[in-house]
Amino acid sequence: MSAIIYTILKEFFVEIHQHHVKARIMSPINDNNVFVFQTSLYYKSKSNSDPNQPASTFTSYANAERHLLQYLEEFQNTIDLGGHVAEGTNF
Repeated sequence: MSAIIYTILKEFFVEIHQHHVKARIMSPINDNNVFVFQTSLYYKSKSNSDPNQPASTFTSYANAERHLLQYLEEFQNTIDLGGHVAEGTNF
């Protein structure tokens, strides 16, 4: 398996109920048609023991950004309703 080098296109830093969440949108340097995002924390709803890991590979920057912002909004809503925080990607 070869290493993949990414270019970081945008980083977000948000605070959700005193939890610092970092998120970034990246693209492999050898493929301008793939965009991925990562978050430093995931959320878990009260009814599900597994963390909600977002689908994170997209074919356009606009879709990646839209899905990331939607994920952060869902994160906020879940925590508002008593959900929990889980570890995400370390970066």
